[in-house]
Amino acid sequence: MQNVAGTAAESVAANQTEGLSAKPGVLRALTDLFCLRAEHDDEELARFRELCLRMTPDADASTLVYVASKLARHPNAPPGALSALLRAERACALIIAEYALNLPLADQIGIARGRDTELALALARRKGISGDITDALVMRREPVVLDALAENKTATFTRAAIERIGMFARQDAPFLEKFSARAEEPLVSAQEFLRASGLERARLLLAARRAHLGKPSAPAPKDEALVQDLREFAQTRAWDAFCARVAEAIGWEPRHAEPLVKDPGGEPLALLLCALGCARQDAVRVFLCCEAPISHSYPRVRTLSDVVRDTPPAAAIDLLEAAAGRTITRPALGPRQADARSQPRLAPSKSVLSPLPVRSPAAAGLPKAYTPDVRAHLWGATQARAEARMEANERGRHIDSVRPPRVKAASPAPARERPKAAVLLRRG
Repeated sequence: MQNVAGTAAESVAANQTEGLSAKPGVLRALTDLFCLRAEHDDEELARFRELCLRMTPDADASTLVYVASKLARHPNAPPGALSALLRAERACALIIAEYALNLPLADQIGIARGRDTELALALARRKGISGDITDALVMRREPVVLDALAENKTATFTRAAIERIGMFARQDAPFLEKFSARAEEPLVSAQEFLRASGLERARLLLAARRAHLGKPSAPAPKDEALVQDLREFAQTRAWDAFCARVAEAIGWEPRHAEPLVKDPGGEPLALLLCALGCARQDAVRVFLCCEAPISHSYPRVRTLSDVVRDTPPAAAIDLLEAAAGRTITRPALGPRQADARSQPRLAPSKSVLSPLPVRSPAAAGLPKAYTPDVRAHLWGATQARAEARMEANERGRHIDSVRPPRVKAASPAPARERPKAAVLLRRG
């Protein structure tokens, strides 16, 4: 504190010697004293705010920039002081708009809706801006501001802002792909499936699967002849015949099915195979026979085969109809299976849950021997045999538990040692 007071005294003396007002130096010193601590009580905040409002009009540009750079990063800076600095100097306003932590929401919305593009650009680079601010910035429809929002990794967006960005940047595929990675939902609709990027197609597929969770879906028809024809046409590279066979199966003309079959991404072809009931192993053979972008990438083939396996047939049909703008007549499905995906699941009737009626032996066609008295007699005999069997088993376990006495076996007699041969000593 003594060093800061000395610095404030030196700045005041320098300003007085130069013939300037002492307020800029005092404002610098007060700002340094305020930023020494992260927390202040209400009285200190009110006093500092009042002093800032009094000294700001008489401060020069360098002092305002110095104070703004200090207060912008302070977590408890007075909002009133920040608002005053925002309206005081141009460079100071840019710093406050981009870095001030406690800038009031009303000031942020005013900057976003104002005519100053530089301030809006600084606000778009701000960390942690809320959805209300991004909505106002998106409504400006300025490419520079939209690029800054796309680069801001901490910004949050509402669903309305995402839809507007997708509509404004419809022709800019790189920007749309860069921004779509930030969104939780697809930016394009199902009608634009064929014109969407790979990431947007994946998001549309996930959204279609999510929409069909818990809904009854009729299984795709298993036409072995159709699958065999598709495999043969793919292996022989007869794609015109392939398109004609697919168009015949879904009730379209070949010229309408050709863009789906020959799409370089492969997702429309995967949806067609899923709707026609093609198994995953057959779909893999078809993808391996496609053109270079698909067949030369094994991860791509595996991804497309997963689409065929994991997508419900009803979701695939809905997505294809929305993308092509035509209704799939589905002649191979038949009227019952075609309409089964739109019918709700019926609850089981009472007749199914009710117990079966008890029929008499005569009505059931049983012999006369199976009367109640005979059944009771047979049941008693069965119980008696079971008790006898249990008693015999218990007796056997008791016998097994009794061990015979152990008899100690006699140890074998030790072998006799052979007498050593006598050594005959001869006298010499």
